[in-house]
Amino acid sequence: MSDTGFFRKLPSAIPGLALIVITLVVIKFWIEPWMAVTKVFGMQKPLTDAFHLNYILLGILAGLLYRNVVFGGTMPAIFSNGFKLSRLMIKTGIIMLGSLYTVQAIVQLGAFAIFLIGGFVLLTIVMVLWLGKIFGIDRSMTGVLANALSICGVSAAVATSPAVEAKAAHVAYAIATILGFGILTMFISPFIGHALGLTDLQYGAWIGTGILNSGQVLAAALAFNPTIAPGTAVSVAEIWNIMRVISIPFAVFIVTVWYWTGKEAKEAKVERKGLGTLLVEKFPVFVIGFAAMVLLTSLGAFGSVGMKCPTGISEAEKAFLQCGLPPSEAIKMLRLWMTWIFGFGLVGLGGYIDFKEIAQAGGTPLKVGLIVGVTKYVLALIVILMIKDYLVAI
Repeated sequence: MSDTGFFRKLPSAIPGLALIVITLVVIKFWIEPWMAVTKVFGMQKPLTDAFHLNYILLGILAGLLYRNVVFGGTMPAIFSNGFKLSRLMIKTGIIMLGSLYTVQAIVQLGAFAIFLIGGFVLLTIVMVLWLGKIFGIDRSMTGVLANALSICGVSAAVATSPAVEAKAAHVAYAIATILGFGILTMFISPFIGHALGLTDLQYGAWIGTGILNSGQVLAAALAFNPTIAPGTAVSVAEIWNIMRVISIPFAVFIVTVWYWTGKEAKEAKVERKGLGTLLVEKFPVFVIGFAAMVLLTSLGAFGSVGMKCPTGISEAEKAFLQCGLPPSEAIKMLRLWMTWIFGFGLVGLGGYIDFKEIAQAGGTPLKVGLIVGVTKYVLALIVILMIKDYLVAI
């Protein structure tokens, strides 16, 4: 969209938004109920029971088909602004997810989870920087890939690019690499999770650590279990993912130091923004909104969140954790809104999956991205399975 202000953009977004809304309404009220009762080749409900299809995956597939089949790879101008607005829906939904948590519950995650998430971020950065040197990738390209693959994909790539003098092509290449790998993980993760019999807690911790992009984490979590409530896959995955996103300033600092210390003195004289200015400008605002929502929820602004109490705790501990009570009407309404907001946003996300762009992201950076992405994805699953008895539900 152009920089003409949100409300001036809104009329031009109406056709695209209408297509998104109609698509999700048809999926939720006609296609999903049909799948829940239909038989295929004599099998009862295989589309939902065997393939685990739900409105989230169907919405993404619908957006993907619009772009790559119906519209031949290019979103028509009449629908473009509406689909762009879907990004705002996803970020708005993530902010609202803060209503699933209280500060007291997040404290339960403890230093163990923070250490695990931080360890994965740091090891991923080191691995990308090492592979970038081995494969002889451009230094700026390597810096962007390092943070894109270690933290949250697109946001981290954009935040890092000015600090390492990356070209627009570097950022686009990194994002295409992330999206290409992410599409695969977004669709196969629910099948793997169900096949391994993972609980919502185990699955959420895994994809919150192992999947590269925030939108893909959200989609994979809701595809596994579309229920939005404390302790469900999306609740667990997003708090782990948010903790990863919060590390952006530290990761940008590490990569920036690596980049500039490795340049020759005559090259380092180029005018550039200070690190503090960069972080203020590029840090994802939705993380701040999420934190504000958690604080409001902790203060009881929306009533009880409906959190289950851990077994064997005292009445005083129950009062501190604000658990054991049914969710308030306000919380129920927020969760209903989130169901639709995420659904709309993920139809739009599907509309951004361009197979031609992904194909153009071939070459050495893609190889590095796949090596690191697969390693992180598989290692995260192995680690979560090893420590599954020590994971803390919130």
